[in-house]
Amino acid sequence: MGLVAFTEIGSVLMMRSSSNRLSGSAMNDIGVLRNAAIVFDEQIRWVGSMDDYVAGRTAGQWSNVSEISLKGHCVMPGFVDSHTHIVFAGSRANEYGRRLQGVSYQQIASEGGGILSTMRAVRDSSVEELADMGIRYALSAMKYGTTTIEVKSGYGLSVASELAQLRAIRLVREQVPMRVMSTFLGAHDIPPEYRDNRAGYIDVLCEEMLPIIAEEGLADFCDVFTDTGYYTIAETEYILGKAADYGLRSKVHADELSYVGAAECAVRIGAISADHLLCISEQGMKNMASSVTVGTLLPGTAYNLRLPYAPARAMIEAGMTVALATDCNPGSCLSENMQMMISLACTNMRMTVEEALAASTINGAAALGLTDKGQLSPGKDADMIIMSNEEYANIAYHFGVNHIEQVWIKGKKQ
Repeated sequence: MGLVAFTEIGSVLMMRSSSNRLSGSAMNDIGVLRNAAIVFDEQIRWVGSMDDYVAGRTAGQWSNVSEISLKGHCVMPGFVDSHTHIVFAGSRANEYGRRLQGVSYQQIASEGGGILSTMRAVRDSSVEELADMGIRYALSAMKYGTTTIEVKSGYGLSVASELAQLRAIRLVREQVPMRVMSTFLGAHDIPPEYRDNRAGYIDVLCEEMLPIIAEEGLADFCDVFTDTGYYTIAETEYILGKAADYGLRSKVHADELSYVGAAECAVRIGAISADHLLCISEQGMKNMASSVTVGTLLPGTAYNLRLPYAPARAMIEAGMTVALATDCNPGSCLSENMQMMISLACTNMRMTVEEALAASTINGAAALGLTDKGQLSPGKDADMIIMSNEEYANIAYHFGVNHIEQVWIKGKKQ
């Protein structure tokens, strides 16, 4: 494809960082350019002021560029949603109604609902049916500005059904224009047939599932739900150690429902991210701030479950790298809209708009180990979203509507 230039841009949010992440107070430094231009093909080739672009064009530098005037609109990197469960089956709307009546998530799970309810629906579904669900949610997420998305398994909890979910995620990757990353979350819960044999199920995860996943290249990461009533620290370290032997990087569902030291565990094993973190300790924050592990926060889940939000303000002040994601899933947060997560983070987690946007772009990419996403600087992928106006703060301020007018992925309008 030839070069294209966006001209007369009201504001460009570059998110540029030599370390491919923004941490602590630097999360406010998102690199805003006013009255700007961007030249790109599949990648960003140049970003600068409109005056410099016009000077270059006059000098013949951009003689073969197709120009598109954006007439004062805002351009930013596409959102990177680094934690979702969009490949699933069935509905848990009835559980939502029960929670509104005061029944806790844990009580519903103890009765065979929650994750196990979706497990039964997934086990009854084909790979194609699962993929159709994932494609639907991925394309919907793209309309709200998501250009890279991570998808987890974890609702099969058997060899056949976990592999079916992962193969469905592969079909989603083949059918949507977005970048799709895959995570094996077989350690999402203990299936009922192994309730009295936890060690037996962990052996199945490590000795039966992981070799096939590695042979077929079905996953980029391995994740474990580390919390009271789910997997212990020792089990987490064992499972993720085995996964590392097969080349899978580690993620951790950490300290969501209670404090168990999962954030500290994630740092010890060098996990790429620790996610949820509603109950993180001060020591966990300090450890994460001095590590490569990104803290991925999921405000939609706390909102939906009526739980206290993760302490984002304290995390950022401690120097952590903080990302935001939807956690789109059938039980605790059925939303694929990253704009809504940004608004929740600003209003209920005391993040600034700039911090929330950095968390949704460059830091989401860091939570997936991607260095070519989440920034608008030369050499990065031309994944861009164009707002319907110039004021990027409207994403949080004017909530509940879609502010994205155009989505471009690898330099192509979607």
